Amino acid sequence: MHRKIRLLALVLIPLFIFACHRGGKKDIPVESGIQAPKPVVVSPYKVKVADVFNDTHEVFDVDIIGLLWNGIDDSLKKRGMLWTPNAEGEPYMMEGHIVYFKKGGIVERCVPRLGDSVLTVRLELSQGGRHIATIESKRKVTFGGGTFTRSAWKKIFEEVSEDVVQQAVKNF
Repeated sequence: MHRKIRLLALVLIPLFIFACHRGGKKDIPVESGIQAPKPVVVSPYKVKVADVFNDTHEVFDVDIIGLLWNGIDDSLKKRGMLWTPNAEGEPYMMEGHIVYFKKGGIVERCVPRLGDSVLTVRLELSQGGRHIATIESKRKVTFGGGTFTRSAWKKIFEEVSEDVVQQAVKNF
């Protein structure tokens, strides 16, 4: 009997120790007790969001135009591509169109296809009146793929914004 308990303890204790291990933190360069700042990303391409339109012709209880506009601005800023008034040269212009939006909800999402959160966006990229590209992106949160995600509609705005900016970068 004692032999079985020792064997069980020999197996479970290391398993418990390794299962609870979170992994070591990476070394962060520190100079005189202060963390080194993240490097600033600078891009030679500057982009300005000219306008965002709601082509669904529906009124929603959330500001879908503001969510897309801010999401694109944030994605551009992370890449050092956001145009500022003191930037040199003519910026690339982005015009966003929300083609389809369905907010969905947690309760409805428990039933497949009933509460899906869906966003479809089309973006027009131009410079100096010359059309460069049309970029499209569609994201959805469905049953099984984020069934119990709160505010999934916010998440898809972030994902779509990242996707359209990533696609725009390929067109420069």
